[in-house]
Amino acid sequence: MDLSEAMEVENGSSANQKHVQITFFSKNEEVAEIPDAVFDVPTAAESDDLNLLLNKTIEANDDKWKDQRFEFLVGETFLRTSLAEFIEEYEVETETILKVECVIGIEAPKPLHDIQAPDWVSSVQIANGHIFSTTYGGDIVIVDRKGKETKLAVNSANRLLKCSSIVTTPSKKTQLDGTEFIVGGENQLLTLYGIEKGALVEKIVFRGHERAVECVAVNSDSTRAISGSVDTNLKVWNLEASDEATIYEKEDDESAKKRRKKDTKTKVPMVTIGGHRDKVSTVEWCPWKTGHAFSCSWDHTVVEWDLELAGEVSRIKGPKSFTSIDIHPTSCFLISSCTDAVPRLYDPKNRGEQIIKELFIFTRLFSDGTMVKQSFIGHQNGWVECVKWNPLDTNQFVSVSTDKTAKMWDVRSSKSSLFDIHGHEDRILCAAWNEGLIATGSADCTIKVFETA
Repeated sequence: MDLSEAMEVENGSSANQKHVQITFFSKNEEVAEIPDAVFDVPTAAESDDLNLLLNKTIEANDDKWKDQRFEFLVGETFLRTSLAEFIEEYEVETETILKVECVIGIEAPKPLHDIQAPDWVSSVQIANGHIFSTTYGGDIVIVDRKGKETKLAVNSANRLLKCSSIVTTPSKKTQLDGTEFIVGGENQLLTLYGIEKGALVEKIVFRGHERAVECVAVNSDSTRAISGSVDTNLKVWNLEASDEATIYEKEDDESAKKRRKKDTKTKVPMVTIGGHRDKVSTVEWCPWKTGHAFSCSWDHTVVEWDLELAGEVSRIKGPKSFTSIDIHPTSCFLISSCTDAVPRLYDPKNRGEQIIKELFIFTRLFSDGTMVKQSFIGHQNGWVECVKWNPLDTNQFVSVSTDKTAKMWDVRSSKSSLFDIHGHEDRILCAAWNEGLIATGSADCTIKVFETA
């Protein structure tokens, strides 16, 4: 009796049950060599059955092999049902041998904390063992990895905060002193805060936008910030301590300069860039080219900018208004969300390629010339508000939606998510993924934190 027959007996399958021929393969170097064999498997088999079959097969050729849990990828979809149901739902051809990719399984995100916020949560960041968040009520809430809220939480009266970005963090893990972050909101300003001797200090106010600030991002060496607004413009700001050129002063005298050393500085933008026709919803620095950045807008476009020349480099047209983008620091792939239920993957660095060979993701060329590498189907209602990559894995990202759910995806599977994350009672507005944590902020006035493997 071979292994597939043993599996059939264990499942209580009848002799006349339908079978399908499959072969396993893996692109992961951590997986032992999988024998190049064809298995006759009953179509009633599910993922657990295939795990049993595959582990026994590898073990028969490798005495040191220890069982692992695998996810099984058929085409662009993970197997989540029996083979029979999968074949029927996705109309898979069974006249030839079915090639099944084996991906090392990961644990589902574990709920870690449920943090109450004073108002709707507008942004969330994770850095140095802390979760930094802003709310529509003007609150800044800082919580450590254990879920304990720090005494630094403050309310900024009469302003609605929309966005935030970490500027610098101290070298010592979990330390707050020395942290700097920037926030922006409805009052058209951005404010840079520093944490000094356990106190939150307002250090610089950035003035220049004519309407609400929707987004902000800081570059990798913390010398520049870029922001986007409802006024449709991008503005570049100088964060260097030695900068004097962009400091705004009403009084041009010595007394003003002396007072400036003690009080909060006010800065004006280095550069203002126009080019969008509607509000700018997200800005991201380009990971492969210094001085370049990306922005997405409700005008249905994602634009790459040369900030030194203050000009457009390229433009991606989307099907709807963009709500967010995120660029992976290693793969340089861009994941996006729009005012629909479908996250979409782009390759802005290599827009001319027709195939991403290492992922076997095929390009679909739209009539407007825009290349979408993949569209991810799973959210049911409303639209996706935010997408964020796992910075440590080029395949994984999370999406959050007005349907009250978060979904953890693997880019190799477009029709089924890895995990669905539930718990929020209202639409989810923002997310962050860093340091092995996923944090989501919602209109239910909570921040939920999940631990990932």
